Amino acid sequence: MNVETEKVLVLVRATPEKSRKHDHLVCVAGINENDQWRRLYPFKFSYGEGLINFRKKDTIEVTLANPDNDKRRESRKVTHHRNLNSPLRNDAVRERILPLVSSIEKLSEANASLGVIKPELQGIDVTVNSTDVYDEQTYFSIAGDYLERREKVKMPVELRYRFRCSDEPECKGHNIILIDWELNELARNIMRREKDLKIIEEKIITRFFDFMKTRDLYFFMGTHFRFGSWLIIGIFYPPAQENAHPKRTVQLKLSEE
Repeated sequence: MNVETEKVLVLVRATPEKSRKHDHLVCVAGINENDQWRRLYPFKFSYGEGLINFRKKDTIEVTLANPDNDKRRESRKVTHHRNLNSPLRNDAVRERILPLVSSIEKLSEANASLGVIKPELQGIDVTVNSTDVYDEQTYFSIAGDYLERREKVKMPVELRYRFRCSDEPECKGHNIILIDWELNELARNIMRREKDLKIIEEKIITRFFDFMKTRDLYFFMGTHFRFGSWLIIGIFYPPAQENAHPKRTVQLKLSEE
């Protein structure tokens, strides 16, 4: 594929994966003008260095090439980017993603590595492994180490959602970890004030389960670079609408031209 330019709506800025070549890389994912998923690398990031100048719901213009060693079909190497400074409101984002809503089962069948699902929440498991208040960069590094080595490294707080994929008869339920950076920031803020594990867990559950059940919740899903397993890499939770969404069916392309 030749170098090309696209406009990408940023939907995910997740806990970073660790790269031997680039150190820590923020997972930036979104959809382009043709509603094709894009995983964008390398966005190196260290707190205080200001290397990333955009947020979720911003649109960025990116110059893209094939990645060096990432075979996931949605992945692209970014050689240049600029923020178009045109963030979308929640309703506009929702309209963009609704036609793309799928299920983990269908995404796996299509060999996709990015997608969006509508979860039916069944439960939540929160594990507080440490109440130490790390500075942002240290917390960032611990999270990146977890994604690289999985069971050998524990994140200070781990949150797993138990859920089913909405409108998917083949779904038997999932239990998947959340790596959205919002969880890390909330946990750090709580731990500045609290050291009691039960109180910390209750506050996280209140925000990420009780509150989310009142919202129009979507999970952005992505596969792990090394292990291929599904992760919740981002969440989108605009206010619930009075009228239920019409049932949508998405046709996943098995390949992109």
